[in-house]
Amino acid sequence: MKHIFIFSSLLFYALIILFLFSIGCGKDEESSIIPKAEELVSQGWKEYSAGNYKDAIGKYQDALQKDPDVIDAYNGMGWSMARLGEIRNAIDSLKKAAEKEHSNPDIHTGLSGVYFASDDYERAIASAKLALSLDPQYKSHHDDITAYDVRILMAECYFIMGNYSDAKAQIDILGGASRNLDPASPTYKSDLISVINELAKKGTLTSLGFIKKSP
Repeated sequence: MKHIFIFSSLLFYALIILFLFSIGCGKDEESSIIPKAEELVSQGWKEYSAGNYKDAIGKYQDALQKDPDVIDAYNGMGWSMARLGEIRNAIDSLKKAAEKEHSNPDIHTGLSGVYFASDDYERAIASAKLALSLDPQYKSHHDDITAYDVRILMAECYFIMGNYSDAKAQIDILGGASRNLDPASPTYKSDLISVINELAKKGTLTSLGFIKKSP
């Protein structure tokens, strides 16, 4: 009888240990399923590429709740908000990203676009210049945007500001115009914007919705 009691006690404690162990394992499995901040950002960019900008923003926000220092989440939110036309919110988010990582050309490219969309041409040019200084051969990892498009944006800005010489300088960097541009010509202004528009059609930045029709 004594042996049976000892055996029953040992069995009872063994079952308790097994139960506690299974709970611990369950928690480990559960924690491994919950995505990390970086994984959520990656999911956000996938949603962005699919055109699901609101869903992308949700992923970035979830990432920031886990880790407020995930810079690419602010960047992704900025680009997504810009796509949705939420320009002021996009500027705020991209500025936060730039404050945390000043040497990221993708962030400054985004800022150049949203500043342009808000008619802040000087800041748009400054951001575009900074992006190109950081990476002269810039190519977006989430869009088809390249350094070519950034220079087109700069040419647009310069033209709107009436700085035609700098607008033409950007055209020259891109390989020149399809026809001669004579600053002394009475049609120089219309010729210049016509060439800018021709070159813009070869780029992809207009697909962002940042670029507006020039006068």
